[in-house]
Amino acid sequence: MIILKVMQYFLIMLAFAIFIPASILDIKYREVPLWLWYVGSKIGIVFSLISFSFYYSIQTLVIYYLISIFSVLGLFIAYIIGHMGAGDMWASIFLALSLPINPFGGIFPPIILTLLIASILELITRTFLTLRECKGFNKRCFSAAPIKARDLLSMKKYKWYFAQTSTKNISVDEPHETIIEECNGNLDNIVWAQPGLPYILFILISLPVSLILGAII
Repeated sequence: MIILKVMQYFLIMLAFAIFIPASILDIKYREVPLWLWYVGSKIGIVFSLISFSFYYSIQTLVIYYLISIFSVLGLFIAYIIGHMGAGDMWASIFLALSLPINPFGGIFPPIILTLLIASILELITRTFLTLRECKGFNKRCFSAAPIKARDLLSMKKYKWYFAQTSTKNISVDEPHETIIEECNGNLDNIVWAQPGLPYILFILISLPVSLILGAII
């Protein structure tokens, strides 16, 4: 029984072991290799099945897995319509499969609180960045900022900004593709742009918070 409990804590360490390097890659390149999530998910689901099946019935465990997977549905829809990258979706699937149950206790699968907190943090960060760029008040500034195309292409701080109207994912090879399309070749045009933030980093930050809150609730 002690070994099984240790395996549950191993799943938490596995999550951090995957999310820390993934967050670094997401910050630097906005891309994370899919094999990282694939390998992590295979290890995670095997260990979670073994460790949790001793404490919960198969029926209960299946319910937790289903709730965890359905919690990712919102990200899947965002990915389909182009508002989120594939890496963010696979990162959430990895967490849902590896930690369907909080080892510290609580009734909520960790993925629910993690995605909720991560989305709030991402929204606050995005709003702060876009409002800071706006010269005057405009309700549109809560989601995007009016910036000259030339500045978006030349200034380092705008490297990961993309045109608000675009549904394309940011590419590490062509991060400014959406800006060029939006300005129609005129670099003096104003483009409403928003930052492409490293969502995986927000998941990493939110995970320990969700585990603690989940055990309290």
